[in-house]
Amino acid sequence: MADRSRCPSCGERVSPYAAGCATCGADLDPARWDTGPGLMQQAGSWLGALTRGGIPVWAIWALVILAVAITYGLIG
Repeated sequence: MADRSRCPSCGERVSPYAAGCATCGADLDPARWDTGPGLMQQAGSWLGALTRGGIPVWAIWALVILAVAITYGLIG
């Protein structure tokens, strides 16, 4: 993976807010710093959306634990 703190053209260090490289003038992709939400943030959002529908949080966690137990062969 490329070092996002350096210009892809000349390798000079760049600010995460820079639109272009101060050394060579290359245009920098503004999306290079956006990695999106992490896995835990996605899971929290998904669980939050489910609980707004009236399903209790403990029931969702029970299903998650049951699925993991079945996947790893802890429950036959």
